[in-house]
Amino acid sequence: KQWYQRRVRATHVTTTTITRVQPQCHVIQAATPLLSNPRAAQDVARATTVEDKLDANFIQDETQIMRFSKVDKKTATAGFSAAQLTQYYMDSTPSLNSLIEQAGSEDELLGELQVSFIVFLLGHVYSAFDQWKRLTDTACRASRSLAQRSNFYKNFIRTLHYHLKETPSDFFVDIVSRNNFLVTTLKLLFEGLREEEGVPEELKSRGEKFRAHLEKFYSWDFSYCEEDDPVIVET
Repeated sequence: KQWYQRRVRATHVTTTTITRVQPQCHVIQAATPLLSNPRAAQDVARATTVEDKLDANFIQDETQIMRFSKVDKKTATAGFSAAQLTQYYMDSTPSLNSLIEQAGSEDELLGELQVSFIVFLLGHVYSAFDQWKRLTDTACRASRSLAQRSNFYKNFIRTLHYHLKETPSDFFVDIVSRNNFLVTTLKLLFEGLREEEGVPEELKSRGEKFRAHLEKFYSWDFSYCEEDDPVIVET
């Protein structure tokens, strides 16, 4: 436990966190074992590509999959107008609230963020890295939550700080687009801290120090440009 806390600061990980997200079999593997699909004939018939036809023969063993929190966007946005849908994707506060509700508390969601990083770092489980990115992106885009959940965001920034110390600066660069996922995501967080009303000064200060640290040590550019502006849909 002390080694984990020193390496990745798993300060929010509890027994409850581990019990909640670990596979039912209590064993974490880099690759989830596959089982024969009992509906293979029907699924193969519906498949449209050779790759899909091959994949349809197998299913993942559900007992060996990490049980991370998730948001069903289709359900969350059912009945939304075009303008409401645009707002939903501009500000992920509803998604963050749903994740915290599933986890049980803000601290438990931070614990899940830390577990997902540890499982990826030590266990090479790529689905855990996907979850880490998903949680990070959701928190950074939830601008309306900054004033409401200041303690959560202070701990969130601290957690990211220690996680980034464990990874090279180019780790988050998409090899196809050459875009840095984390720069794009954190830019939204820093803009929210600067522009949202009611954000405590202590949180603003912590965010500014974090931004300055990243710009100095990683040469990441968080400056504003017009291309970052979202397209607003009105009806």
